[in-house]
Amino acid sequence: MKLARILICITLAYALGRAKPAYPSALNAPVGQAGVTIERVEAVYRFGEQVDFLAAILTPSPLQSASITVFDKRLNVLRSEPLTVNPDGTSQFTLDARQINIRPFTLVYWRYDLVLGDGAAFQSEFFSFRYDDNRFDWLTLDKDGLRLRWIQGDEAFAQSALNAARAGLDMIGQYFQVDLSQPVDIFIYPAQGDMQFPGYDSWVVGVAEPSSSVALAVIEPGDQQTDLMGWRIPHELMHVMMYRHLGERYDSMPVWLREGIATLVEANPTPEYDNVLLDAAARDALIPLVDLCASFPVQSDSAFLAYAQARSFTSFLRDTFGASKLLDLATAYADGLTCDSGLELVYGLTLTQLEADWRQSALGQDVVDTALQATFPYLVLLCVMLVVPLALGLIAMRQKTKK
Repeated sequence: MKLARILICITLAYALGRAKPAYPSALNAPVGQAGVTIERVEAVYRFGEQVDFLAAILTPSPLQSASITVFDKRLNVLRSEPLTVNPDGTSQFTLDARQINIRPFTLVYWRYDLVLGDGAAFQSEFFSFRYDDNRFDWLTLDKDGLRLRWIQGDEAFAQSALNAARAGLDMIGQYFQVDLSQPVDIFIYPAQGDMQFPGYDSWVVGVAEPSSSVALAVIEPGDQQTDLMGWRIPHELMHVMMYRHLGERYDSMPVWLREGIATLVEANPTPEYDNVLLDAAARDALIPLVDLCASFPVQSDSAFLAYAQARSFTSFLRDTFGASKLLDLATAYADGLTCDSGLELVYGLTLTQLEADWRQSALGQDVVDTALQATFPYLVLLCVMLVVPLALGLIAMRQKTKK
């Protein structure tokens, strides 16, 4: 098992090294092994519809069998099917993207498995492409490691977006060193409906695919576009940079911390964060932070409250213990600690204790009093259940004594 894992890691590392970071459609370098050559390899696709995997497979003898396996970025199998190889070696496999959920802007890998006429087995290397949205004729502006892609708007619009990205990177640099050794692609959609992809909640206006170095944001052209750029673009860039800082361990962070840190670099955070937070606190409708460790709610109003809480709680940790401790916390989670144990290691307090301190400090809540108010009806019921039988028992005892 260990040897198999090592081989998989080596193969994946080699595949990642071959993957082109922007708009790859063809990987034409031939592969040779035991007289087998695979060349003219490419993936041609219509976003959201289908992907055609093409290759010329040349072998020294007729094939007994051939198959293709398509993987997502984590090497989970999306589809594995027998492959027909024509007499001239050409082959084509079509993947229906309407039935197979391929996450947009992520790397897709595929591999060929062959059995030759003499029974010898052959397995190709991994090929890959990034599943970018090619429905639009994207306008482009590349500068200083940032590659902007947008659909509507002039050069001034694009320059404003780049300025917001640079400002966001400056904010991120206050927490850790920004890594632009590889370019970051920023895709801007003019309307929320243009970014309704499988796996994305309907209310989403910004998404990052950190492992693919991609940030997506909806920026509606108009009077508020500058504010929206300062809010949404830095947020998604923080996800990309934090991933580069931690590597794949980034996914081990609790969601409240991952999103909370991202909100801290928003240049123009919406005042609705505070409004919805105070309203929920007044109604005793805050979401317990333990419920925000693994995921956020899918309903838009509850999700927005989750973001507001994450921002406020993360700000409380930063302001109380310092920004460097936030990075220590992220690293602790990246090392595999649980949502509660990471906080105990870094701050010496449990999530429950820190949440109580945050509620009192940021929201003025007396958690003990709140808890008593919440449980008062149950305490009354408990008293009734205990006192009434006791009183009846005492009355019965007195009557018995009199007799």
